Parts: sequence; structure tokens; C-alpha cells
Amino acid sequence: TMKKNWQKRLKDVEILASSYQKHPINPTYKPQLSKPWQPSSIWKLFHRQHQAFNFSKSYKADVHVFALENENEKKNTLQGQRIYLVTTYTELWFYYQKYRKSLMHCYEVIPEGSVCHLYFDLEFIKQTNPECDGKRMVVELIQYVCQKLEEIYNINCSLKDILNLDSSTHHKFSRHLVFHLPNAAFKNNVHVGKSSLNLFFLTRFDILTP
Repeated sequence: TMKKNWQKRLKDVEILASSYQKHPINPTYKPQLSKPWQPSSIWKLFHRQHQAFNFSKSYKADVHVFALENENEKKNTLQGQRIYLVTTYTELWFYYQKYRKSLMHCYEVIPEGSVCHLYFDLEFIKQTNPECDGKRMVVELIQYVCQKLEEIYNINCSLKDILNLDSSTHHKFSRHLVFHLPNAAFKNNVHVGKSSLNLFFLTRFDILTP
């Protein structure tokens, strides 16, 4: 009798274990953004950029679209294939602080036609340009642009108004400059592109002033 009872109990345990494997217990729930002054939680992923923008336009809260890349999978990923995230600045920052490595290659996607800042993407291959002093060239470019902005548009721009991002490697010099002009911006990205072609003339800058 004891042997039959033990076999029955063992069979019941095996059935229960099999059930748990098929239907695992959900992990403990952890609130995302519980502070009342923070926006409601929104974290939606899309495989297509237009789907992300369509959702963001239909959502009532102030949300933005971000492109996510996995650095470890870049070599095996087709060019342009990304995941698009829709969330708020607050929630992105909330998770970025905790999972910085996973969200390191995360970029906001600015909708076409949006008002934008003046910016420059500066880069060159170090090996083929050994005579170039990248740091000095950046300083001279900033000085020149600030000088022309003041002469032509009476806009006072200094180093404190410029976001200077350095993404250089041993192979390539790379800087990204974003000019946060006081009370001024470009109509859209097309105008920024046109102005960069006329950098040394600066007479066709399409700057919006209030």
C-alpha cells in the first residue's frame, strides 16, 4: 500500500511539473513609472518606421520615435533594418539609466519637415589624412560660423550654445555639432542641408526668427 501511495504521489508531482513547464508562473510584477507626476507608461515596439510614426501621431501623450540598434548584430543585420520604439523622454531616460548597455545605440527619429537646429557631422579617415588636426579644425569652424551668424543675422552664439559630441575612434575622426541658436532655428532639415553647401558664403541660411 505504501509503495502504491508513493508511486501515485510521484506521478502527481511529475504531472504538476509538466504543467508548470507548459504554463510557467509569471515573474513578479514591477511597476514601471509609479510617480504621479510622471507620464503614464508607454513602450511600444514596431518593425516599420511608418507604423511607429502613425502610432505616435494617434497617441494623446507627448511621445517620440526612437530607432534601436543591436551593436552585436550589426554585421548580420541588413542595412536599414532596425526596431522602432515609441515612448516618452521621461520613460526612455528611466530605463536608459538602468539598462544603458542595451539602449546605448538608441537614436531619436525626427519626422521629415520638422523645425530643427543647425548641425554639422564632421569626419575623416585618420590614416589617409595624417596632416589634419581635427580638434583645431573644429574650433576654427565653430569660430567662423558664430562670427557669420552674428554679422549677418545678429545672432550671438557661443560655445555654451553648442553641443559638441565626440564619437572618434582610432580609425576615424568624428564630431557632431548641434547649434542651439538663441530664439532661432531652421525651417527643416532641407534648409540645413542647403546651408551646409554654402558654408563659406552663409548668405542663403534659411533661419527662422521669432
